[in-house]
Amino acid sequence: MAPMSEAEFDVAIVGGGVTGCALARALAHKRPHSKIALLEKEPKVAVHTSGRNSGVVHGGYNQKPGTLKARFCVEGNHRLKEYAAARGVPLAQTGILVVARSQAERSVLEELLRRGRENGVPGLRLVDGAELKRLEPNASGISALHAPSGASVDSAALVESFAEDAKAAGVTFYLGEGVRRIEEDGRGFRIRTARAALRARRLVNCAGLHADRIAHQLGAGLPYSIVPFRGEFYYIDPAKAGLIRSMIYSVPDIRYPFLGVHWTRTVHGKVKVGPNAVLALGREAYGTFQVHAGDTARMLLDGRFWRMVGGAEFRRLAAENLRSSLSKAAFLKQAFSLVQGAAASDFRKGPSGIRAQLVDRDGGLVDDLLVEKKGESLHVLNAISPGLTCALPFADHLARQLD
Repeated sequence: MAPMSEAEFDVAIVGGGVTGCALARALAHKRPHSKIALLEKEPKVAVHTSGRNSGVVHGGYNQKPGTLKARFCVEGNHRLKEYAAARGVPLAQTGILVVARSQAERSVLEELLRRGRENGVPGLRLVDGAELKRLEPNASGISALHAPSGASVDSAALVESFAEDAKAAGVTFYLGEGVRRIEEDGRGFRIRTARAALRARRLVNCAGLHADRIAHQLGAGLPYSIVPFRGEFYYIDPAKAGLIRSMIYSVPDIRYPFLGVHWTRTVHGKVKVGPNAVLALGREAYGTFQVHAGDTARMLLDGRFWRMVGGAEFRRLAAENLRSSLSKAAFLKQAFSLVQGAAASDFRKGPSGIRAQLVDRDGGLVDDLLVEKKGESLHVLNAISPGLTCALPFADHLARQLD
């Protein structure tokens, strides 16, 4: 059999999620004469994490000042809204309320207020119980943090729009072309899929749930591995969608990068609650009882996984989320502590998503965007929430890293 002829590119991007498509768009505009390719194993973009999330445009108050997420979230919030308005991507300016149900939770709100102000979040303020009731009559709480800049976007439509922009600017998309092998030689990178052969001078790994595996092929990201956490959602009967006007969050445990079950009003007028964060037995195991044997075996043989689950507090958190996955009543108990007026019979299970959580060699959950450069390759190892909100400035950051 004759060898495949190799298409040649200046830059190849692996992964058609929000980060990969935003980067393709940014590079095409910054380097109009460069040949750029994007490879995605699915037949379209945003099939996994980028199209299965809550669609929240975050305000920027949760992020620790000085982190990349803090740098990019507030700017990304503003730019994403401008982009959505210009390109007709569905977006609803709803605002966000983080509701405290006790004095202990109120002290966490004060820390979030401090972070948010340091990060430059516009309009951020604490409201008392009476003001909370005026904003959200069915919310339960003694006070809340109000972030009016919070919004909701059609995340899949946003990523598709980024991809359309990139294609129009000359980027070549290889859809349905999962990367089987990458080799580096003196001229750059040779990339093989089932049907295509490419050569690229530079490589950017935006493979999301599989970013660590791509990186490890090239000797990058070796201290890290990805552990998948499934986020599950319930949708309320449309007749009860008027229970909330905005998005209502519980006070997070700021030791962990999970925000807990919350109420979200989507751009299409639906209301959903979730997600939880339950350990998934597969990087694309979206079903409650779904197991991917190969992924599970590799995870259980990884010392980083066992160091992660070794702490008593983490095991408590994992057990609580597992209960919420197996029991609708346990899941909705968290939701009903925030908003009154609904019953379990008003909810149906919706599609789940997977969070690609990076874990370091000590078993710690990496809580910031993490990029590693290895020769002429760049590896986006961690682009967890609010990765969607951060996408436009983060893409510019990655483009500068390539320069």
